[in-house]
Amino acid sequence: MKPIKPVLATVAALILAPSLTSAAAQTYPVECAQRDVQLVTQMEQYGEAQSVPGEILYEAFLTMARAREACARGRVVVGLALYDSIFKTSLAGQMQAR
Repeated sequence: MKPIKPVLATVAALILAPSLTSAAAQTYPVECAQRDVQLVTQMEQYGEAQSVPGEILYEAFLTMARAREACARGRVVVGLALYDSIFKTSLAGQMQAR
C-alpha cells in the first residue's frame, strides 16, 4: 500500500483553506453544510484509520469540492446530488465495512 500521509496532508490543507468568501458563507445552504460536515468527518476517520486508499479519498475530496461550489452558487440540488454520489461511489464499500 502506498503511503497515504502526503495525500491526507493535501486533503487536509484543501479542507482547511477558506473556499468561500464571507458573503457566500453567510448564505451557504444549511443542507449542504450538514452534508459537508458528515462527509468531512467520515473522510477524517478513514484517513486516520488508513482504511481507504489515498486515491479514493482524493477522488472523494475533488467531488466534495465540486459539491461545495455548486452549493455556494445556490445550486443546492446539484450540490446535494454530488455529496450523495460520494457516499454511493467512492466511499460506498467503506461505509458497510465499519
